[in-house]
Amino acid sequence: MKKLIAFALASMLGASLANAQDRTDLLFVIGDATPSQWNCDDATALVQDTTNTSLYSGTVYLLADKEFKFMTKYDFGNMEYRAANENATPDADGLVSLVYTNEDPDYKIKVSESANYHITVDVTNLNASIVKSPYQDSEISYASLFLVGDVLESGYAVDNGVVLRQDPTKPYEYSVLQAELKAGEFKIANALKGAGTWAGQYWFFMDPEDSTKMILNYSEDSKWKIEEAAYYNITANTKDNTISIEKTIPSGISGILVDDSVKYYNLEGLVVKEPVKGQIVIRVDGTGKASKVII
Repeated sequence: MKKLIAFALASMLGASLANAQDRTDLLFVIGDATPSQWNCDDATALVQDTTNTSLYSGTVYLLADKEFKFMTKYDFGNMEYRAANENATPDADGLVSLVYTNEDPDYKIKVSESANYHITVDVTNLNASIVKSPYQDSEISYASLFLVGDVLESGYAVDNGVVLRQDPTKPYEYSVLQAELKAGEFKIANALKGAGTWAGQYWFFMDPEDSTKMILNYSEDSKWKIEEAAYYNITANTKDNTISIEKTIPSGISGILVDDSVKYYNLEGLVVKEPVKGQIVIRVDGTGKASKVII
C-alpha cells in the first residue's frame, strides 16, 4: 500500500549531530599559503556540495609559492588529500591531481600568484580545481562559517554548527536558507576547532548597539535572539560586518508516494536507489516518517 507524505526539505537541512572529526561534509584547507598558515585552530573548511557529494568547494586567499593541502579532520595524523606529485601547481585548466593518504611523501600544492581562489576538490576523481575568483577586492579568509546556539537541536556543541555556505560570486557572504530554528540565541563561528576553545577571535558576535551588525572578537558574549520558532534565512556579510535574519516559509517536498518499505531521497527530493557512504539523505520508513541521515 502506498502512502502520501508531505514534509519540508528545510527541516532536514543543517549539521549532522557528529563531532567535526567525524563529519563528512567538510574538508579543511591548511598550509602556509592559507590565512590559517599551519594552525589547525584557524583552518577554514570547504563544504560538500548538496547534489554531488564527491565535490567540496569554497573560496579563500592563497599566497604564491607557498604550500597547502586538504585534511578530512581538523587535526594532523589523519587521512588527507595531497598533491600526487612534487611541486604540484594547477595546470592550464586549474587542475591538480591528488592522492588520498596519511603516509609519506607529503606532497603539497602551490599557486604561482597570490589571489583569492575558488577551490573544488573532487574526492572521487582525485583532483582539485583551483582557479582565480572573479572577486579580488579584498582577501577572503573563510570558506565557510557556522551557526551555533540553543536555537538548534545540537545547542552549543560547536562541532555540530550549521554551515553558512559561501556565495562564490560574493565570497564575503555566507548563508543558510530555510533553517529551522527554535526560540533562543546564536552566534557565528569562523573556524570549528578554534571556536571550540571559545576564544573571541573565532566568533562573530552581535553588535549590542545594532543587531544588524557583527563584531569579531567582541569583549562580551553578545548573541542574536530568535523570538519565535520558525524557518529563517540568515546571511552574514564579512565585508561590511552585517547580518540579515529573515523569517521564511519553507519550500518543501510534498506528495511523494512511497511503498511500505524504507526509501531514500536526496535533498532535492529525488529517489536514491543506492546511498553511498557519507551521503546526506532523507530516510522515509514504511509509516511515512521522514528523517535526515548520513550514511
